[in-house]
Amino acid sequence: MDQLWGVAGVDPHKRNFTVGVVDGRGGRRGVAAFDMTDAGCAELLAWLEGLEIELGRVGVEGSNGLGRQLCMFLAAAGFDVREVQSNRTAERRRRRRRQKTDQEDAEAIARETLAHDDLPPAGKQHQPDPAWDELVAVRNHRQSLVRQRVRLLNEVEAVLTGLPLAIRAALPATSRVRPRLRALVRGEAAELAASAADRVQLGRLADAAEDIARLDRRVRAIDAGIPVLLARLGSNLADEVGVGAVSAMDLLVEVGDPSRFRSDGQFARWCGAAPIAASSGEGRGDPIRHRLDLAGNRQVNSVLHTMHVTQVRCHQPAKEFIARKRAEGKTAKEARRAHKRQLANRIIRRMWDDHHRRHTHPLRDAA
Repeated sequence: MDQLWGVAGVDPHKRNFTVGVVDGRGGRRGVAAFDMTDAGCAELLAWLEGLEIELGRVGVEGSNGLGRQLCMFLAAAGFDVREVQSNRTAERRRRRRRQKTDQEDAEAIARETLAHDDLPPAGKQHQPDPAWDELVAVRNHRQSLVRQRVRLLNEVEAVLTGLPLAIRAALPATSRVRPRLRALVRGEAAELAASAADRVQLGRLADAAEDIARLDRRVRAIDAGIPVLLARLGSNLADEVGVGAVSAMDLLVEVGDPSRFRSDGQFARWCGAAPIAASSGEGRGDPIRHRLDLAGNRQVNSVLHTMHVTQVRCHQPAKEFIARKRAEGKTAKEARRAHKRQLANRIIRRMWDDHHRRHTHPLRDAA
């Protein structure tokens, strides 16, 4: 008798995770919870073997967050691990009016994994990579500093708007925050009469200017060290027109191990660069109209958009590509989507080459 086939769904949490298994016909085969420890992972493998079911796929919700370590363990054990977005299970629960428990969530994740065999690969790294982990830590630190700076600039904008008209008239006539803040620091409005409350606000702005300058220095110091980290990873993404060191870092962190993508089409669908058909009435013909895919990775898609804007402005092959697409009758948006699809192919293929070279000749790349 052939072994029964099925899939599993994992709902991870900080201290434990719940696993649900369904067979190929959708029948529930079992649900169990384990501790988020090495011993718990070992118990999971023993429990799955006891079910006597061949797992085709394992879906994990939050594979880049709470389930990251578990995904690495399952991938090392030889399972095909896929990412199941939380909105999928939430929609299924609302549609069926189901209750919210860990067991229900694990079973819903398993059923989504069973229903969709094109789910993206889970996790970003199947094996530990210290150099990549360092890059992730640097990027998280930089993002934290940038968010702090943006918050301060927004607060400064609100304070500047609330200043008396006489003080605002003495500042540069611009909507940008930094020139007006620098003018206040230089004392261009110091000779104007101000109330006690206004002096408190001006002191607050002076302190904010120091904090923003400090954050600027820290961000610049981090940016200066990013090329060294890219070289350590053997990445040549910065050689692409429109990709700087920060954009290359964002791509490496978001994509992770590029070998988890089996084709450039899968990568394009994952990052939202593959347009979605939006036609009707063609019958058996191919779809004519398409629209933007908003379900992909928006960080990677943002880098592709920056590449497109830069190349269309100053890169001759990109200009010729857009002109050719417009000559074929495509609109400006359709031509832009086609170009971003081409850029996605270039990005993932370059990452594949860098990954292969790094793991084929590690000593030479290190030198």
